Amino acid sequence: MDAATEVPAEPLTPQSSAPGPDITLATSRPADADAAAADQALATGAVASATEADVASTGLPLLPTGSIGIGGAVDDVAGVNPNKSGSRWNESGMLSVRTDWSSQDDTSPQRSSRSEALSHSELESYSRDLQACRRTLTTMVSPRSSMGKPTRYGVHSIQNRRREMEDAHRAVLGVEGWSPSASRPSSREGMEASLGSMSYFAIFDGHAGSRAAEFAGERLCELLAADRAALLSGPAEALRRALARTEEEWLQMARARELMDGTTAAVALVDRAGRRCLVGNIGDSEIILGSRGDSGPNVKVLTEVHHLKRSPAEVERVTAAGGRIWRGRLGHPKISPQVLSLSVSRAIGDLFFKEDKYTDGVQSGLTAEAYIATVDICAEDAKDEFLVIGCDGLWDTVKYDEAAGFVLERLQLNEDPQAISEGLVARAREAGSSDNITVMVVVL
Repeated sequence: MDAATEVPAEPLTPQSSAPGPDITLATSRPADADAAAADQALATGAVASATEADVASTGLPLLPTGSIGIGGAVDDVAGVNPNKSGSRWNESGMLSVRTDWSSQDDTSPQRSSRSEALSHSELESYSRDLQACRRTLTTMVSPRSSMGKPTRYGVHSIQNRRREMEDAHRAVLGVEGWSPSASRPSSREGMEASLGSMSYFAIFDGHAGSRAAEFAGERLCELLAADRAALLSGPAEALRRALARTEEEWLQMARARELMDGTTAAVALVDRAGRRCLVGNIGDSEIILGSRGDSGPNVKVLTEVHHLKRSPAEVERVTAAGGRIWRGRLGHPKISPQVLSLSVSRAIGDLFFKEDKYTDGVQSGLTAEAYIATVDICAEDAKDEFLVIGCDGLWDTVKYDEAAGFVLERLQLNEDPQAISEGLVARAREAGSSDNITVMVVVL
């Protein structure tokens, strides 16, 4: 589907239901969809021997037998600090594992079988996890609007069935009617002034830990605010440069601390006074622009999908770069993809796929190059115009036109963006999404 083009309600580009974890690690038993085939592979030792050889070639030790806990979590392993959280790669260099995915078909959201197998205590924990939020913000409005109505937004984020919460988000409202003045970009007021009339909305969907997402969530906006002159004169290039700088700074930190976390990004810079919206994305977090049309929702997809199962262009790019594609996933250039693969083909971070010491200088095809686009907004005849920014936890189970219709229905009922974002998260979860889910709704 072409980005920034109008999409009719039917048909839409098919979307998968719910993919498995963004990063896949396995060191003993492949959680294959075909159980019989997996058992046969284990019986012959073919998979196990290849796996051990591949991991051994990295210089990282295999986990001791029996170290996998519920859902693939690592139990008490020597050298692991249980008080540290965030990454499935720990600082001692051991590989953590997940066994709750299907390497052959990772499109099943597993709607009901999961809860039936849980104990009472696990059900209680799961129920709490569904409600767990990270930095969920209440509805915000701009007190300095020159457009006759304020910018409103809401954001909701849940851990859902995942063992870790790896999403992050940030929103900073600009000053509409702004004029250049001295400010302190490190302060909230200073950052608003540095962004000028632009408002900043972004979500980050981490994998292999939350640290890259949290880093990008804080750093990207700071870089944009610090580059005020470029942001005002050439916002598209300023956003591209800030995303690239975020990647560089994270990789520098990751090398020093041996952090293997990665993250997607979806960013919108809204300039209502200038009637434009600048978007950028890396990975499979997406942004749509919707409004009320005479015959139904008008929907424009503003971003690309950097996912090998959904983008032939990305398949072509990765293949040309010499990357490995395995069952619609990006395989590691050195290790068997049965051991290590990614669901996205573009991401910030993921040192293990980008650093020569881990790839033997072979290109993986993974890049942090951002897709950037500009779209006109706030036209005179636009009705109930809005943005929906969501990670794949939303878009895997909720179609674009479905999300747009939901927002318009709730706006007609005078619901605020916070309640609407919570409703979209609930809708995705009820449709079968088991991933972390973060949704931001911005009413223009």
